[in-house]
Amino acid sequence: MASPNQEYQLANSVFHSWSRRTALCGILLSGLVPLSTGCIKSFDTIGKPGESDDKDRYGIRTIGEVTSVGNADPLPLGGVGLVTDLEGTGGESANDGNRAILEDDLKKLGVKNIKELLSSPNNTLVLVSARIPPGARKGDPVDIEVSLPPRSKATSLKGGVLQNCVLYNYDFAQNLVPEYQGNRGALRGHPIAKASGALLVGFGDQRSGDVSYRQASLWGGGKIQIDLPLTLVMNPDQQLARVSSQVADRINEAFPGTAPGNAGNGPANAKNNQVVVLKVPAQYKHNLPRYLRIVRLIPLNMNGNPLTEYLRKLETDLMDPRRTLVAALRLEALGKESIPVLKKALDSSNSLVKFASAEALAYLGSPSSADELARVIRDIPMLRAYSFTALASLDEAVCQIKLSELLASDLDDEGRYGAFRSLRALDEKNALIAGEHLGDAFWMHVVAPDTNPLVHVATSRRPEIVLFGKSPSLKAPFSLLAGEFTITGGEGDDRCMVSRIPSSGGSPQRRSCSLALADILRTMAHLGAGYPEALELIQQADNCHSVSCRVRRDALPQTVTVQELARIGRQGKTDDLSASDLQKTGSELGALPDLFSSPAAKPKASVSSSRETDGS
Repeated sequence: MASPNQEYQLANSVFHSWSRRTALCGILLSGLVPLSTGCIKSFDTIGKPGESDDKDRYGIRTIGEVTSVGNADPLPLGGVGLVTDLEGTGGESANDGNRAILEDDLKKLGVKNIKELLSSPNNTLVLVSARIPPGARKGDPVDIEVSLPPRSKATSLKGGVLQNCVLYNYDFAQNLVPEYQGNRGALRGHPIAKASGALLVGFGDQRSGDVSYRQASLWGGGKIQIDLPLTLVMNPDQQLARVSSQVADRINEAFPGTAPGNAGNGPANAKNNQVVVLKVPAQYKHNLPRYLRIVRLIPLNMNGNPLTEYLRKLETDLMDPRRTLVAALRLEALGKESIPVLKKALDSSNSLVKFASAEALAYLGSPSSADELARVIRDIPMLRAYSFTALASLDEAVCQIKLSELLASDLDDEGRYGAFRSLRALDEKNALIAGEHLGDAFWMHVVAPDTNPLVHVATSRRPEIVLFGKSPSLKAPFSLLAGEFTITGGEGDDRCMVSRIPSSGGSPQRRSCSLALADILRTMAHLGAGYPEALELIQQADNCHSVSCRVRRDALPQTVTVQELARIGRQGKTDDLSASDLQKTGSELGALPDLFSSPAAKPKASVSSSRETDGS
């Protein structure tokens, strides 16, 4: 047990931690002070060993030399929630801090008979978690993970519905006071997101055949309640009002478009002498890591070097594969005056030089980049994620044309789905990819009808099924069970029967439809199916070899990190990038454009009250 002095020390530390982090990161939330606001890191431009001579090479002082990036890591959230509508697989949880939190939350909502509610075999307490990406805005959707606590009597979350649950940021006492010897429960901070909805259970990596029903997901089932802005934190020796103001002014000059005389509408705002708060310009909304690199490469001052000399050095380096990535980023940071230099590099014979130049041109708003980016997507799979993202970031008609051509081409699965996702990000109303929101529960898109059939399902961000090509369908005979739904088709039949038998009682519902998967999904949704049932149907049909084509899940374009790409350039392996070894990326910020980043591992931490003790 902690002594009274330790308890006082912890409370005092929490107070000062809140105050310090809030002042440091400049988060103004109408008086709310998050417990944790994210780390502060130097965020190297591309982490390039052996190229630390850039400062001396160019003689230009950049914003990155006087600042560090704050709020650059995903923010873990946790909460305690209630799942209902279980078919006898629920049950009581341990009488611990998590239960105390849930009981207290239910009391505040005016719920009565709480003990009976929590002991019902149709309900159970769950731990709810999420990770909020850097720079998230109020109203953004977020993926939610749900799990049963270790000592819960519940056995399965299948068929359950998460009731309204608030997720909080949190920290642990030992992180605030290392010598603290009290309980190990997490300290709950402030409400950041809300979540609710039908749970998706048993649709994960199942190659081992061991499917757990103690975990569940809600893809896009949470809503962020506040803005979580990015920040630049002034280095200790640069914490002067004139310097932070200069940093904000240079960023706003680099991203024109702000109405004259309305400085508050720019992407940067100097809150004080320590912090500059950043908004993300529209062209970088799908590639946050690139935006941060560009911001940090914006010249703070020229140190007496004329701009023409700086441009001349960058033009020379742009044509050198060993330096082309850094040169392209620095040219992009200078703005549209670099466009002529970058266009000239599109005539290079080196693939990496052409790609780096085209990518920079796209973010500078030049449609001259589209042809080269489309070529890279076709010929160099390791660079697809970057090229797709660049095309999706440039709001020009030529980009929609190129993405439409790629969608209808004979690319592999990753290329086809990459084209779909990019085109949807660019214009979700484009007739080629417009979808149906079935039952207000999930999206179905029927695309590229003249291509080979493919069924693609998403397991993050958005409940979405994409049907490529010539009418994917089910092959009879089959008898499939998905939740309350049974889908049957006999030998030689050209139609099937979709039936729903409500577990809560009531009359069965039946409807006949064709064997086309699109028709079956529409019929199920009309009868009340959600995304879990739709995915369960596809999964079972695929396992039984009853689908007329391949089924793919999260077929995202694979790529290398910017750091790995720079290494390839330094080693001179750029004549044939398609033959370069592909090393998978991690989930750390800076690895991938946001449009194609894989979901990071979700925390499973308890958010018990600080009064929970070991062994309770």
